[in-house]
Parts: sequence; structure tokens; C-alpha cells
Amino acid sequence: MILRKSLFVLLALILVSGLCVTGCGEAGPEEGSTITVASADFGYESTDPIFYESLWGWAFYDSLLRWDENGNFIAGVADSWSISDDGRTWTFKIHKGIKFHNGDPLTAEDVKFSVDRFGDTKQSLNPWSMYISAGYNKKDSIVIDEYTYRFVSDHPEPAQAIVFAWTRILPKKYFESVGQDGFRAAPIGSGPWKFKELVTKQSVTLEANADYWRKNEIPAYQYYKELMVPEQATRIAMLKNGEVDIALAIDYDRLADLETSGFEIIKQPGPPGTSSFGIQGSWLPTAGPVSDIRVRQAISYALNRKEIVDTWYQGYGDPTAGQFYMYPGCFGWNEGLRLDPYDPAKAKALLAEAGYPDKWSDPTIHIYTTAVGQDYHLLLMGYLEDVGLKVKLEIVDSTISTAYIFHGFKGGMEANEPNVGWLFTWTFQSFFNCMYHSANMYTSKGIHVVTNDPKADELYLKAANERDLKLAAQYFGELHKYARGLYTNIGICTFDTLIVQNPKTIGEWTGRNWVSYQDALNGIQHPK
Repeated sequence: MILRKSLFVLLALILVSGLCVTGCGEAGPEEGSTITVASADFGYESTDPIFYESLWGWAFYDSLLRWDENGNFIAGVADSWSISDDGRTWTFKIHKGIKFHNGDPLTAEDVKFSVDRFGDTKQSLNPWSMYISAGYNKKDSIVIDEYTYRFVSDHPEPAQAIVFAWTRILPKKYFESVGQDGFRAAPIGSGPWKFKELVTKQSVTLEANADYWRKNEIPAYQYYKELMVPEQATRIAMLKNGEVDIALAIDYDRLADLETSGFEIIKQPGPPGTSSFGIQGSWLPTAGPVSDIRVRQAISYALNRKEIVDTWYQGYGDPTAGQFYMYPGCFGWNEGLRLDPYDPAKAKALLAEAGYPDKWSDPTIHIYTTAVGQDYHLLLMGYLEDVGLKVKLEIVDSTISTAYIFHGFKGGMEANEPNVGWLFTWTFQSFFNCMYHSANMYTSKGIHVVTNDPKADELYLKAANERDLKLAAQYFGELHKYARGLYTNIGICTFDTLIVQNPKTIGEWTGRNWVSYQDALNGIQHPK
């Protein structure tokens, strides 16, 4: 949802505290008012940032650093920070006066506890955790005083700031008193919303934190309630009947009708989303046809991207860009990353050259998704079948899909894994700078188990460790251009993320719309 934009301004450390962005003022939430939302799927229902990822947590936790709308790093719970001359030591000055939802003060002890726990890859399933643990010198990373924390890495890595902006701060004392299970059942943060209730696969409810320390970011509504409604027709009916104020995950071809009916279509600010195919374990002997790069190339040339954008996305996209998290204008973008043209004749020629289908005892190409995503995948499959590929769609539960997509947490991929050679689509909002996302897609240690290429590993490290930002951008673009030629990730397009809301009950979104949907919730205003 609403993720990020533009340049990688990692060392332009803008020391801003309590930036006014939401326009909520200090009036506080209107008593009894509720934002009610219908969403398609809760996924893994995480309230803990180390259990895969707590998307809801962006509403009720604060992070160590934050981003502004241009991708610059600004103050989170840290008012300021500095980096030593050798680039290895980061010193954070923590804002005084922040309180967790139970009234306990947030101090450097909580910051260290949160960084240590988030970076513990023996516990954490969050894909960002490894980028703390990889070079973390835990022994020398200490609490200097009540409001000063020092982080030490064994090597300079400017991109580390991205992970600090992803690290949510948890209350050490409360966590240790209730234990991990107790915390996950009743999480406490210091953010603008407070967790109230989760009814598994039914609803989640948040309550406004009227005492939020950033007074200008206190929510205008008292409650936020999200309902899990898997059927799109039911979500639309609930919107039309006034049962919900906002409907998520509505197909683009339904938007015009809803707009005509008086509902408002909100185009999320910030960067576009990107949609791409990831091909898992293609280097393994059991991968089947996708082990041949010509088959992978044929998949790319088979896609009529313009038609996909015009029909599925109703024109809200760009068919010439969309490699994993990469879009025009982001860090490292270059014109060499434009996608392949639609050329079914070339796709058929490549398949014939590869000996498809006769070369393989089972020439089936497997694509997996959840029930929510099957219509989009059926559309994509049609293009592949048109050039002669035999394709099977595997509909799996969301927890299985998540486990497959983040397969690398199991320690790589073995030849006997059920999803070797399978394709998945990554269709998600992009980011200002996708350095670490790219490690997950394009390096041999990536959790998506898509690429296993020594040169890609080398190019990634060259870009990630470069302290000159202009050179880092150049090197990062070189990595993506090389990775594009491997055809282990195949870009489909970029798209705009859209939300449907009732303008009679929901007003303007004035918050941090460039970060995430959940991070922006406290900025939703009442209608004028």
C-alpha cells in the first residue's frame, strides 16, 4: 500500500522533529466516530514486526527514523543522529517525553531492545531483519544514557538508514512482563492509534491515541475498524449500503461504475506500484522449463503489457516499466530498464529454440496465488498459453503463499521443494529506494529465492557499500540492468493504487500518504 518515492538521500540527515503533516490539529478525535473499512484478506494477521511484517503496526508503533514525502530521512523517535567518520557508528538522540500507550516513557533502552530483537534472525521472519544482523556489532552497540543509543556495524553501509526507518520501537518493560505471546495478543506502541481488538479473520479495531506525542498527528476519528470481506461483490455491496466507508482491493473495471454512483476514487500519493513475475529456484535441476533462459524470455515477450494496463488497470499504469520495485525516477533508474515489447512471434521462436515442450517430461509452468488474486493471474496465463506454454494456476491459502514467497527464511531452496520453478507475482506499492528489496530478489541470499548468480551478488554489494551517493545510484542501476537480463524477475507494468470511499462519511487524506496505508490512517479527515 502507499509505500515510497524518489531519491536515496541517505546522508542528508535532516534533523526534523514532530513534522506537521496531517492537519489534524490538537482538537483530538471526534467522540464515537469510526472509519469502517472492508478489505479482502488479513494475510498473516501480524501485530508483531518480527512475525513476517506487522502492517497494522505502522498505525500503532513509531519507528526510529521516518521518511518525508521526497524520500529524505527525518526524525522518528530519534530527534537527531550522526555517523562516525569511518561510517560504522550511528549515534541516535531519542526524543524526550514520548510515552507508550500504557504511560511508560520511551527511552534508549526501548530502542536498543527493539533493534536487538528486530535484528535477531533466529527469531524474526521479517525480511528486513537480516540487514541489521548482517553487520551488527552487538557488543559495542550500547545505551550511552537514558536518551542516547549507539549502533555499531562491522562495515560502513549508508543504506542502513532504510532499516532504521523500518524498525518499530516496542516497550521493553511491558514486553518482558507479558511475554511474546501476551504482547502479540495485546501490543503496545507509542503511535497515533492504540490496538483494541483482533477477531481472527473477521475484524481488527484500533482506537485513537488522544495523548499522542505528535499533537498535530492525532487522529480525527476515535476508532478505525477493518473487516475481512474476501468477496469483492460483498465489499462493494457493503459500501453501497453504507455498512463501510472505504472498500479496498476493488478491481479497476468496477471503478467507473462506483464513481458514477457517487463514490470517490482516491489515487494514492507517492510512487506507483510495480507488478512482476518472480521465478523461484530456476537454477535447480527440478525447475523444469524455466531452467532455460529462453523459456523465461518467452514469458516476457508473450505479455501484452499495454493491453494489461488498458484493460486490467483501466489505463492507471505504465506498460514500459515495472521491474521489481523499479519505476522511472526512483533511485538507480535508467532507460535500460524499460520492459520488453509484446512480440508473440519471438516468444514462440524462443520456445522452439529451447525445445519446448518436448525437452521436458512435464512442460507445465506453475503459477501460484491466493483466491483473491486469481482473476489477474488468469489474465496473465492467457498470454502465456497463447504462445504455446502449458500453464497451471495453483490457488493456495494466504499463509502458504506467504511462506512460499518468503521461502528463503528456511535457508535457501532445495531441489525437492514443492514450489521449485514456480512463478509468483509481486504486485505491491514501490519505494523511494529499493536497495534492500533488491537484495531479496536479486542476490543468492534473497528470501524470495529467485536469483542465484555470483555477479548479481557482486554488483549488489558494490552498490550497497558505496558511500558516494551518485556512484551508488549508478552502481545500483547497473545491478538492475544486469538482473533484468537474467529473466528471473520479469516486469509486467507499473500501476496506481486506488481506494474507493464514501465522500459523505470520509473526507480528505491529509497524512503521511507516501509511506503506507496504515501509516496514513491518522490523517483521514471528516467530510467538510
